Order: sequence, then structure tokens, then C-alpha cells
Amino acid sequence: MAIFNLIYLSCGVVGLLLLAYKIRALRSSWGNPRVVALISTVFFGAFAVLFAAPANITWINSTSGVPNFAALLVYSMVVCFAGAAFALVLYWRYPAVQAWQRVRLILVSYTTVVAAMAVLFFSSDIAEERQVDFDTYYAGQPTIAVFLFIYLVATAVGCGGQAYHCRQGARDEAISARPWLARGLLWYCATGLFPVAFAVIKLVVLLLNWAGEHRFDVLSTAAPLMASLGMIPLVIAMALPAFGPQRPSPSLWLRRWRTYFALRPLHRALVHVNPAIVLVAPGKFLNPHHRVRRQIIELNDWRWALTPYFDLTIGEAATSLAREASLTKDEVAAVVEAAQLRAAGTSGRSKPAKRRPAAEIVDGTDLNAEHDRWVRISRAYQHSPIVDAAVADAARVEAAGGMD
Repeated sequence: MAIFNLIYLSCGVVGLLLLAYKIRALRSSWGNPRVVALISTVFFGAFAVLFAAPANITWINSTSGVPNFAALLVYSMVVCFAGAAFALVLYWRYPAVQAWQRVRLILVSYTTVVAAMAVLFFSSDIAEERQVDFDTYYAGQPTIAVFLFIYLVATAVGCGGQAYHCRQGARDEAISARPWLARGLLWYCATGLFPVAFAVIKLVVLLLNWAGEHRFDVLSTAAPLMASLGMIPLVIAMALPAFGPQRPSPSLWLRRWRTYFALRPLHRALVHVNPAIVLVAPGKFLNPHHRVRRQIIELNDWRWALTPYFDLTIGEAATSLAREASLTKDEVAAVVEAAQLRAAGTSGRSKPAKRRPAAEIVDGTDLNAEHDRWVRISRAYQHSPIVDAAVADAARVEAAGGMD
């Protein structure tokens, strides 16, 4: 029993968390039929799994005072889940008016199924409580046999329809052009396949029971565990369209960290220009995209502040040496910039540096085009002998002029 409780309760709690998230996220859209179908799908799926735990079955039966009432409650919720999931994908694939013509039929059909299940259940002799083998124990009773048959067929049809329409929707040209949405639909398809497999296994075992074969009853007992795991792809399906497009690729994440560490020495060397603007937003310390954006914003600000102290002589010397070394145009520009920053940042400044207005310092700007340029400048600042030579020559000239 412990494993049944663990799996059912764990998946049920996941479903409840998903339900709470969706209710909060979609609270402004209540009344939209798509939202009603979505919330209904999550609601019935979460509570069906949660109430299927043996511990909850005992509590439901004792609270209601009706032996095996939990079976009726859980199976009815599974049927409602199947109908809601089928309705949901129809609202996704068709305009609301056109979808309603089909959804109305689903609503009537599945309400009828639940009502028929209730009538058959209360017409049966099921006085002995069965927590995990209700189906196989009572399969020989005609009213329960019909009860189980319509429950399993309704579940297979509803979830099978969900899987089919999600698969077809993912192939639609308008949706396939949005990869994360298409992937979400494929995960919804997988969500539907779990209860379909569950229903098919149960139906096969039920038919074998009618024929007097009970060797495969264990499959019927284990099948609900597999169906409960369908909550996992459901969570993934609902998360992908919302969070997938925001997920940076691992390779880009690594590139941003490499950029961050390439810029870090230059950033540290110039921070004294105006340390007050250094900022790491709360919760962004381990976000390389934010850290690099801030680095480049701050480097640009410090460069602007140091520009009045750039020495034309150093720029000309660095340019001449870089060209003699046959550097590329971008490398020449990086060496000249690094030499100017080195000299201006380390020399004593006789006049106050200008400051950029705070309103112009905005985080979040798309600065990707500047990454490579600043990395080249940072490397030249640290390692280029041309920068060392140009700054040293300027220092000697300045010292010689001072002695004169």
C-alpha cells in the first residue's frame, strides 16, 4: 500500500500545485471557454489522482458511510477529466462557435456516462471495501461489469481524442512555426496516451475476467499507477509554451559566462572611475546574461567618463604599433581603446570627469553587438605588449617634458 500512497499522493500534490498556478495565472480570463476547459482538466485530473491513494480511499468511504464510494468518486472524476481534456483540445483547434458544437455533445455524453455510472453503482452489491482491486474483485457482478465498461470506454475515447487532436495540431503549419507551442501539444498528446493505455489494459483484464481468466489481474491493479504518472507530461505541456521561449540555450548560457570572465579584469581595473553605478539586481547573481549586460553598461559609462582624458599621442602611438604588427582593423581599434583607457584610468586627473545622467543608464538594453568589441578591448588591456609600449612611451614623454 505504501507505494500506492506515495505515487498517488505525490502526483496529486503536483496536480494541485499546477491547478493553483493556473487559477492564479488565468484569473483575469474567467468566462473564456478555453480557460474553463483548461482549469476543469487540471482540477479533475489532480483530484482523481489524489483521491485514488488508498489512505484517501479509506477516509472517503468512512466519511461518506457508503462502502467503496471512493471508487465511484474517482472513476467519475477520471471520466470528467477525459471529457474536459477532449473539449480543451477542440477549443484549441477550432473557433469557439465551431468548437462548441462538438463540446456540447461531449458535455451531454459524459454527463450521461457519469449519471449511468452512479445508477449502476448504487444498484450493485458491493458491501466489502476494496482499496486497490475493486475492478477485478467485483468484475463478475453484471451491474459493476457494465459500470466498469462504460467508464473505461469513455476514458479511452476522451483521452484518445485529446491525443489525436494534439498530434494533428502540432503538425498544423501555423502551430509548427511556433516550436515551443508545437512541443507543448506533443506533451499534451503524451498526457492523453497514459490514461488510454490504462483504459485499454483495464478493458483487456475485464474481458479476461468475464471469460474466467484471472492470471492477469495484477495488471489491472498496477495500471492506475501508470495513469497517475500522466500528471508529469501534463505539467511539462502546460509549462513549455509559457517558459520554453524564455529558456536560454545551454550554449548561449556558457558563452555569456565566458564573456563575463573575459570582461571581469577590465571591469575591475576601471571600477574606481565610478563604483556607485555597479549593480547586480536581486536574484540575478548567477544569471550570466544580466551580469554581462551590467558589465557592458558600466564599462560604457566609465569610458564616457574617461573620454575627456584620452591622450591623442597615446592613440597615435598605439595605432602605429598595431599597424606595424599587421593587426586587423578590429584588433587595431581594440588596442587603441585599451591604451587610452589604461592611460586615462591610471593617470592623475586634473579636472573632474563628466558623468552620464543616471536616466541614461538603463539595464536590459540589447547589447549583444558590443560583446565581442569589449572582449577584444579587455584582452588587449590585459595582455597586449602594444598597449604597454604605447602607455610607457607616453609616460616617458610626459616625464621628459616635466623635466624640461
